[in-house]
Amino acid sequence: MAKNREKWFRGKYSAQLRARVEELKWNVLGLYLARRDPRVPLKAKVAIVLAVGYFLSPVDLIPDFIPVIGMLDELVIVGGLVGFALRSMPPGVLEQYRAQAMVDFRKGTPKSYVIGIIIASMWVLGLVGLLLMIGLIAI
Repeated sequence: MAKNREKWFRGKYSAQLRARVEELKWNVLGLYLARRDPRVPLKAKVAIVLAVGYFLSPVDLIPDFIPVIGMLDELVIVGGLVGFALRSMPPGVLEQYRAQAMVDFRKGTPKSYVIGIIIASMWVLGLVGLLLMIGLIAI
């Protein structure tokens, strides 16, 4: 019974979730190209750098290979930052750079290993803090 429910959930929502992540991908890559445009305000540029850094990071808070849940961190974290950046940008700027991104990044996206190292370090520090709290290690 539980397997049928999981299959139904995956069938119904997985395709929608993948489509949203794909749309988010082109928005993020369009923002990545727009980050140096003088028409984009500073607060949007900061949100863009954070969103693109997380999206292009090889390390995720929730690994993507976990069905459905693995894509939620991109939707929540990156989606929130992208939404903020989009609301802060002048109209028409994103469409120009999204179209350019679809041409420039058709074969793949750049990777941000610096952000990946920062996120991995946060995981390690969190794990060490947890182990200290429960008493499995001591300083």
